[in-house]
Amino acid sequence: MSELPSLPEQGKNLAKFTFEVVQDTVSLNGNPFVPKEKYNERLKICATCEHFIQKSKRCRQCGCFMESKAKFTISKCPVQKW
Repeated sequence: MSELPSLPEQGKNLAKFTFEVVQDTVSLNGNPFVPKEKYNERLKICATCEHFIQKSKRCRQCGCFMESKAKFTISKCPVQKW
């Protein structure tokens, strides 16, 4: 059994995330990326989370690659840790 969501669920999560990033980028007057300090803070939280897969840097809840997801202002942790 995979430790990640099913492929259809991962696809749905990716499509939703991509849509939100594009929507945020179009409507935002500023930078769509979080400051480096906030990015690092998010990754520290992920690194201590029970849902984080250290080897692949992915989340078991959403299947996302967290080093990429944590960069965007619109991003949210699937278990509300950040």
